Amino acid sequence: MTSISELKAEGIGGPLQVRILRKWKHDVRQYETWYLAVDRFGDAIQILGQRTNQSYIESVFNVSECYIISDYSCPQLDKYQKVLENEFYIDVGLKSIIQPIPDTITVPKSWFRFVSKSNLIQLGETPPYYPDFIGVLSKIRDCTKANREPFVLLILTDESELAINLWKECITNPQKFNCASLDHPSTTTVVAITNLKPSTSNGALRHGSSHATHIYVNPDIPETTSLISLFTGPSRPIPALSGTPSTLYNMKLKNRSDLLDKTFIVEASIKEFHFQNSWYQTTCPICKDPIFRRGEQWYCSAHGLIENPTYTCKFTVTITDTTNTIPAVVSETASRKLLKSSLQKFISDNPLTSRNSLPSIITDQKEQTKTMCIQMLRTSTT
Repeated sequence: MTSISELKAEGIGGPLQVRILRKWKHDVRQYETWYLAVDRFGDAIQILGQRTNQSYIESVFNVSECYIISDYSCPQLDKYQKVLENEFYIDVGLKSIIQPIPDTITVPKSWFRFVSKSNLIQLGETPPYYPDFIGVLSKIRDCTKANREPFVLLILTDESELAINLWKECITNPQKFNCASLDHPSTTTVVAITNLKPSTSNGALRHGSSHATHIYVNPDIPETTSLISLFTGPSRPIPALSGTPSTLYNMKLKNRSDLLDKTFIVEASIKEFHFQNSWYQTTCPICKDPIFRRGEQWYCSAHGLIENPTYTCKFTVTITDTTNTIPAVVSETASRKLLKSSLQKFISDNPLTSRNSLPSIITDQKEQTKTMCIQMLRTSTT
């Protein structure tokens, strides 16, 4: 039996055992039907049924089922077809021998090529493939483009927040995106998004769905378990510092494009804390709107009683070093360092904590020199 790793562009491949995992069409090339297949070694490749062969291949292949494929060719991919790292695909048609086989545990039931946010940025606007991303759902919003075309904005975090636009061709296809699966997300919801396509807007790198994108909610993979544990565990680890050493003065000299989505390490201290009304916010894990106490319980006007609300810090700081002073938003990671625990655990352990005044565990760290990571994100104004 041939493996995917043994195939060569324009070569002759033997019988190939695969599982079909995904199916998609290009919004322009409707005469092409694409599939993602994986073999027993966990290698993936694109398979195409096109033109004369399209309807036949669509009638033969079913997503999640296994097949042995023979009599196929391996043409080169063009830039509009390529979503994986392979430079070629498998072309099948009426003359191909496609034999359905019983389900087998020897062929994986899922396949992803996950990268972190920092790796997405490094891949840039013209990546060699369209990578996958997995993170915990932070926000979801229904949006409308200037031409009134709908799209969905997802904000996911894997310790760094990433905004992803799901375009119309994705959100209107229930095989790619099941909107109902995110109507009432659990307290910690993990979302995996495949084949992200980069673009630039006003000089900033952005990521959105491609024609091959599929969305999986709480997929049954180890990464889901790891993320849920990371974001809900009793002693959630704090990532090691990484970035470019700098000073606040040198950062102020840089252009916005030289700062955006980059991390700088400075030796600085907190000069002042700032917040309006309350220093933290409690929100509904379903709609992300603010919720309020009703007796001893939390209550959302849209979803009723909430057992496990989401807590978010709302205060900002003025930081200073020996060269300059800047305002900054306190990230979730930074707040955990200040509180020496997650905000949710701190509030749970200290139920009488006032919303209207910062606890001493935070204010006692004023004017203490610390090693800080500073990022300018796309939503930043400083």
